[in-house]
Amino acid sequence: MKKIILLIIVCCATAIVTAQQTERFTLATSVGTGIDMNEPATTPFTWQALGYYAINKRLSVGIGTGLSIYEKTLIPLFADAKLLIIKPRKFTPYIECGVGYSFAPDKNANGGFYLNPSVGVEYSICKSKKLFLTLGYESQKLERLKTQKQSLFTAEFAEKLSHHAISIKIGFMF
Repeated sequence: MKKIILLIIVCCATAIVTAQQTERFTLATSVGTGIDMNEPATTPFTWQALGYYAINKRLSVGIGTGLSIYEKTLIPLFADAKLLIIKPRKFTPYIECGVGYSFAPDKNANGGFYLNPSVGVEYSICKSKKLFLTLGYESQKLERLKTQKQSLFTAEFAEKLSHHAISIKIGFMF
């Protein structure tokens, strides 16, 4: 499973880097955290890398991956769509949504559905370099093997978790 995930990440990164040679392709990376809305709450940490293809001046689609760290590490692989609300300016608000699947590198866990709708604002530093800030909602499903040990018996069961968090991310686009 780890080899498949690594192969997917390498293929996506290679495609994005080779496609970066035209003006229609942009790359973005971000780090973030959030407020977990589950009980027990775990403050998430996220890092993402995305590659976008500009369909026109206001609409871009792309793919992304990264790391999401709750009590277990998840590797989301998702498709993303981004729509600038107004024509590009110094400060440009936008909406975006990422949908995909999160892989769990732990052998006792399985990933699940990934969803990340958000709103944000881009700040243009120069023509192709931008800083951005997003506020959104992140949902990731996870199934893990849980072990309960007592003095007389040991029980294993599958625990299904669904992480829901209000996320905030800051990033750089180039």
